[in-house]
Amino acid sequence: MVGLVGDVRGRLRAFGAQDVALTAVFSALMAATTYFAVPLPFGGLMHFGNTVMWVASILFGGLIGGLAGGIGGMIVDLLLAPIWAPFTVFCKLASGLAAGLVSGEVRSVNRSATARVVLGVISGAAVNWLAYAPVYYLLLGPGATVLWLWEFVSPVALITYVVTVIVALAVMRAYPRAMSYKSSIRDRVRASRKG
Repeated sequence: MVGLVGDVRGRLRAFGAQDVALTAVFSALMAATTYFAVPLPFGGLMHFGNTVMWVASILFGGLIGGLAGGIGGMIVDLLLAPIWAPFTVFCKLASGLAAGLVSGEVRSVNRSATARVVLGVISGAAVNWLAYAPVYYLLLGPGATVLWLWEFVSPVALITYVVTVIVALAVMRAYPRAMSYKSSIRDRVRASRKG
């Protein structure tokens, strides 16, 4: 536990202007892709906000993806359903952190990297699902919670997972320099510890 706290403190000390810019851009993308959701005929909504958050987490680290997910999601909640906003910040932050942590540093697009991206998306989705379950229970009751629990394996969720993996891998192939960002974070954290 002490090592984890030290890692978090080191990462926060090394959080620079580029991290702030990436967080702002992905927060805006998260808000836009969540706000313009498509209502489904059987109830619920289809949006790609989580895709944006998880791609940011995989490419640029869980802190950037989680903050972008929390900020962007909270903005939409404040506009459409303010009661959810305080919960969204923490649920999305946790989801983004999990996706970034599990996917690790991807240095080239190969089978191993693809497997780590898939595991990162599944981890982010599982944390999102588990974090929101008590919120659904608190705000909407047990019936809504059961429906939310189904959401983890619903066809809409599965589409989101697949799209996330495809987009993340496509960005890595098109912009290989994006894969070096996590290693630059590691270097900046080491430098901040020495300084």
